[in-house]
Amino acid sequence: MANTQQQAVEFYFDVSCPWAWRTSLWIREVEKVRPIQVIWKFLSLAKINEAGDYSRDSHTASHATFPLLARARDRGGNAAVDRLYLALGQARHERKESLADAAVIECALTEAGLDPAWRTEAAAEPGMEDRILTEHQEGVERLKAFGVPMISINGQRGFFGPVITSVPTGEDAGELWDHIAWLSGREDFFEYKRSRR
Repeated sequence: MANTQQQAVEFYFDVSCPWAWRTSLWIREVEKVRPIQVIWKFLSLAKINEAGDYSRDSHTASHATFPLLARARDRGGNAAVDRLYLALGQARHERKESLADAAVIECALTEAGLDPAWRTEAAAEPGMEDRILTEHQEGVERLKAFGVPMISINGQRGFFGPVITSVPTGEDAGELWDHIAWLSGREDFFEYKRSRR
């Protein structure tokens, strides 16, 4: 069932989301055993939830990391986004640190091999917020994205998930990917879901 051809995987994330974090760790494992290229994309939970008055302080703090991630992409490409998301995610989800803490952000930038001065510089770049919102809106309009993680394979339909409770590694990660990719490629497949109760 494994696809031997390179697959481009758009992965929409918000640093604050624990589901996206876990799935991002899995997709990095998949990259080690399957011919995929992950392209990191921004989807702001602060913007998704503001209309329903559901936005949280953690969403606001996470939205403030997008200028840093966008600058990382400008200066170091997709690999720099990957490193910074990894550093920010480890701070937020592994060490339970606040993304509203300047020292946490500067430490994450340093861990990612980036300039900690970006913490104050990136958001001041002309047009930065517009660029972030354009990418966010593209995910909403093209993929009907409503949350993260949101994945699109080779520019096709987007799917929310997978939501996983642990992070498969090695061939186990690859096999989960094979099934997700196969289901996503079926035109008659719409959704696979269960109750969260």
